[in-house]
Amino acid sequence: MFAPVTIAAESIRLIAVDASSTSALWVKVFVEYFIPEVDRRLAETDNYDIDWNPAFGGTIAKTKGVLDSLQHDLADIGIITTPYHADKVPFYNLPYATPFVSNDVGLIARTMSGLADKYSVIKEAWEDYGIHYLTTAGSIDTYNLIVTDPIEAFDDLRGRKIGGVGSNMLFLKGSGSTGVTSDLIDWYNNMSTGLLDGIIGWSEAVVAYKLYEVAPYILDIQFGGATSKAIVVNQRTWDRLPAEVQQVLHSTAEDYRDELARETDRISARSREEFVNQGGTIIGVTAEQRLEWASKLPDLTEAWVTAMEKKGLPGQAILNDYMQVMRDNHQPIVRQWGEQ
Repeated sequence: MFAPVTIAAESIRLIAVDASSTSALWVKVFVEYFIPEVDRRLAETDNYDIDWNPAFGGTIAKTKGVLDSLQHDLADIGIITTPYHADKVPFYNLPYATPFVSNDVGLIARTMSGLADKYSVIKEAWEDYGIHYLTTAGSIDTYNLIVTDPIEAFDDLRGRKIGGVGSNMLFLKGSGSTGVTSDLIDWYNNMSTGLLDGIIGWSEAVVAYKLYEVAPYILDIQFGGATSKAIVVNQRTWDRLPAEVQQVLHSTAEDYRDELARETDRISARSREEFVNQGGTIIGVTAEQRLEWASKLPDLTEAWVTAMEKKGLPGQAILNDYMQVMRDNHQPIVRQWGEQ
């Protein structure tokens, strides 16, 4: 009669959403790191546990529908691909408006997260869509051009159809090419059928989706890395979560951000080797060619600052802070954006 009473942990059901499957690195790391790490941390007190209900690979939301699924209570926590929503959350387009600055995705992710902490209005922008922001993350160390036929210079793009997520097609401004908004899962078929002559992509995706079979050339232009992901929670879900669970989700999201960056660096190097092993060719780009390309681009930050300020966000100040962090960290900046 005096035996200790065991109180079962309270179970909380969470639906996790992303349009991509675990073939995508950011989803793979979410499944293999974020979910078990949240479970491990909650088990330390054993007050709560999560009944995870993964909804990846288009189960609930297609490519551009993840934000809507979270906004309208179809899911609880998810990974939003921010380039698809530049009109709603323009802040996350900053790395796309500043190409040729950094290939260090970990630094970019930490910097973007730090800016969101410094300027609270960035986080508050998510509240308009019933969403609570946790952190910014990225799985792209640098964008390159992956093409069906070899190109070697900016002018070689004239007349070509190049696929991208929208934001990264800023890199093609003034080239005479046609940017085609398309998604990772469509790239293989679109290039194999001639709908696209190439894509703006990254080495891990080229190997994971076997794009080398239809596009065996990488122009190693190194546009730079990007944080294209935001880890967020439905606001109504967040409000009903116990403080302990909120704290664990927030801290684990930040650690996921850093783990994803580390895994991106590991995978990228191996992917480039695998691309060559599969018969692909990496076309080198000189420092002079990179400078020429960067110089031919219009001032991409002007439109970004304008879009930010229309939302009541201090675009110029944020841009200045971002570039200063990159300079302080001795990044290989080809063009000093914001100083035109």
